[in-house]
Amino acid sequence: MAKRKQDLASKLTPERTNRPGWADAVTGQPAAPTETRRPVFAQPEPKPEETHKLKRKTYLLYPDMVQEIEALADQERVGINELVRYLLGVALDQIYNRQLDIPTQPGQRYIGDK
Repeated sequence: MAKRKQDLASKLTPERTNRPGWADAVTGQPAAPTETRRPVFAQPEPKPEETHKLKRKTYLLYPDMVQEIEALADQERVGINELVRYLLGVALDQIYNRQLDIPTQPGQRYIGDK
């Protein structure tokens, strides 16, 4: 019994540069080299590219539009944010393909005193 205590005490002394691992302390076999590591199964999620990163913005909408969007999202069983992104994307595609015109009126700007 005393020999086991001495063996354990010698393993726990701070004089030893490489502290024993679990396998060394329990089985008496040397631990695996520190260069060998077990495979990592849970890799960190890759960072999204800057173009795919979502950005929070606030836009003013009429209450009726908000209710319509919420009702449509509920009806289609999709999230409100996903629906708004889809609708805006479709509208932008139509504008760039000249299928939808934005009804704007030209304005005048003045610089200086009147």
